[in-house]
Amino acid sequence: MRKLATAALSFSAAVFLANYILPARLVLAAALMCALLSVALGLARRKWLRPAMIALLFFSLGLLEYSAFTRLTIDRAREYAGETREVRGTVLDYPDNYGDYARLRIRISSDDLPHFKAIVYDNKLKLTDAEPGDTVSFTAKLSPAGTLYGKPYDNYNVNGFYLRMSIKSGEQLQKGGFSLRALPVRLHRFLCAHVDSIFPADTRAFVKALMLGDKQDFYNDDALYVAMSRSGLMHVVAVSGLHVSFLVGLLAFLLGNGRRSAIGSIVLIWCFVLVTGGSASAVRAAFMQTLLLLAPILRRENDPVTSLSTVLALLLAASPLAARSVSLQMSFAAMAGILCFGEKLYARFLRNLPDKLNCRAVRYVLGVMASTLSVMVFTVPLTALHFSYVPLLSILSNIACLWAVSLCFCLAWAACALSVIPALGTGAAWLCAWVVRYILLVAGAVARMPYAVLYLRNRGTFFWMLFGYAMLLLGFLLRGKRVLRLLLPLGLSVSLLVGIILSTERYYRENDCVTVLDVGQGQCITAFAGDVTAVIDCGNTGTIDEAGAVAGEYLLSCGRRNVDFLILTHLHTDHADGAVRLMEMLPVNTLILPADEEDSALHDKILACAERHGTRVEKLDGNARVSCGRLDAQIYKLSDEGDLNERCLIVDLAVGDRKLLVTADSPKEQERKLTEQAALEDTDILIVGHHGSKDASSEELLGEVGGGVAVISVGYNNYGQPAPETLAALEKHGYQVRRTDEDGTVEIVWEREHG
Repeated sequence: MRKLATAALSFSAAVFLANYILPARLVLAAALMCALLSVALGLARRKWLRPAMIALLFFSLGLLEYSAFTRLTIDRAREYAGETREVRGTVLDYPDNYGDYARLRIRISSDDLPHFKAIVYDNKLKLTDAEPGDTVSFTAKLSPAGTLYGKPYDNYNVNGFYLRMSIKSGEQLQKGGFSLRALPVRLHRFLCAHVDSIFPADTRAFVKALMLGDKQDFYNDDALYVAMSRSGLMHVVAVSGLHVSFLVGLLAFLLGNGRRSAIGSIVLIWCFVLVTGGSASAVRAAFMQTLLLLAPILRRENDPVTSLSTVLALLLAASPLAARSVSLQMSFAAMAGILCFGEKLYARFLRNLPDKLNCRAVRYVLGVMASTLSVMVFTVPLTALHFSYVPLLSILSNIACLWAVSLCFCLAWAACALSVIPALGTGAAWLCAWVVRYILLVAGAVARMPYAVLYLRNRGTFFWMLFGYAMLLLGFLLRGKRVLRLLLPLGLSVSLLVGIILSTERYYRENDCVTVLDVGQGQCITAFAGDVTAVIDCGNTGTIDEAGAVAGEYLLSCGRRNVDFLILTHLHTDHADGAVRLMEMLPVNTLILPADEEDSALHDKILACAERHGTRVEKLDGNARVSCGRLDAQIYKLSDEGDLNERCLIVDLAVGDRKLLVTADSPKEQERKLTEQAALEDTDILIVGHHGSKDASSEELLGEVGGGVAVISVGYNNYGQPAPETLAALEKHGYQVRRTDEDGTVEIVWEREHG
């Protein structure tokens, strides 16, 4: 069994190395070198060299598999980049309708194209009635699925999609009959609709995410998403080994341990995969648990390390690009932590437990603590790497909620099963809903605690994490009292973290700061003066990042616990669609927006969020002045006519002893009006209008401001922004130009003048 583990781990290590470290041009050469070394060790015929021979052989196979797979998929997809083709394909899932466009998933069946799975963008909304198994045809422009908004993007490739298509014309839909292949997604859709029909509205999003892995409504609920992520409970709504373990535990409780229970568990697990739509994460978890359950069925010794490593190797052999999957990495990291430390940690807790406290409830808490801590050993650095944050209080929320999550999962499925008798199903759903509300209550309470999350924005926090692991390793290696070996590293790590947090907060209190955040093709500006915080606009397009999350994480990492005023110049999505997420992450004292904003879903959502959190709302129908501490904003409303851009607010903000001018998307005519009404010659920082569009940045405005720092908030776009004419005008007037698409987040900090 250990030989199998050696082979599997070597194969997997090679695939990860090829995905993340080894340049593509060196993969084949490295594979050949490892194969030759393996042959050389085999010819030596030394028993003690066999593990190394096996490791090198399977390492070579891993590199070869990666090279062959990428040549047949990613490299081949690149051959069609920019081409316009007639496409025919079979619909794999129900379309995602985003209002102004829809997204479909198809398998290509055209004879002149590879039969890849592809992502299709239906910009005219003509294929929204498509169902799994239907046939669609159209003319589309093709591009590789490995890039999105001009940047590398792994998610599509990881899930087996290698081409993206934007439909140009000729949309046709041909209805298909019953397809066994489409059964999982149809069943998944039916169950999602059934959950909506029997569960209360405030619990549906959570229940669908927990039961079925359907997180569309979950992600749309900003309050729910923020509470779950900040409390460290997001893992409970990602279909993984946790959900599979709930099923196995339930069956073991009903049938006991043994072969009968193991066989039943395997059947139940794959039924679960079926109803969750056959998602990649569900399949991975099922494979992993099935291999672990085969030991009692085959009457073989259970070797979790071998089972886990073999599952990983099989998954990577099927798709080497799956190594880039965050969910795969997190799942296996969690399982590895439990296997390495879970039982040992729990045994140590029990050894130190006084007899008076040795009861079922205390043992449960200790078991959850042991599992949570062991899971965190390897998942925390992955969370920090992929998401740049660490939920510091996740152990509290997990202890308080994991029992309820398990109960909720079982009750939710029971409610669906019992709903054949409506009264029973509704009653079970009602009971389950109260368990959900308890989980959400705990998540919200933990999320609102100070320092619930550490956002790893600066080098100091990354250094702290590395230092913490080094101290734990040192404590493990040290000899002496066990308490000292644990408390010494813990004390040093906590002391360093407190020092980093306090020094960061002091830095931003003692210096004034204006920051233009990199939110893609959008705008979000923050300003600090002492303890006062302002945010101007919070929106984005053309990026996978959410502007409100970017702003909230930045503010919290700087030690800001509230926003004194949030000014939304107008409610176009690229200036305001992150406002709700921001208000969920931090309290906003005052929200300022134009009085004549048109009613829209975004407008209503922002106002509802403000009312829910007690945020004071000011709607401006003319010029106004807003002051708080050392921040003083003169806000101009220059027009009541025209579109939203023409009616947007312009903000002249004094940040301590320097001035910032934000013209938002105001056209040149409004900029000229501004120069007639305002004294702009003292402006130090100009936020270039309309993302550098040629329709803004008039000669009158640039000449009146007269140079200084000009920041263009711009990202991936098809509008040609920033326009060459705008860049030339800025250079002509002597501006120092900074761009978020090239420089990332632009932070301008200066020492405060005392006196």
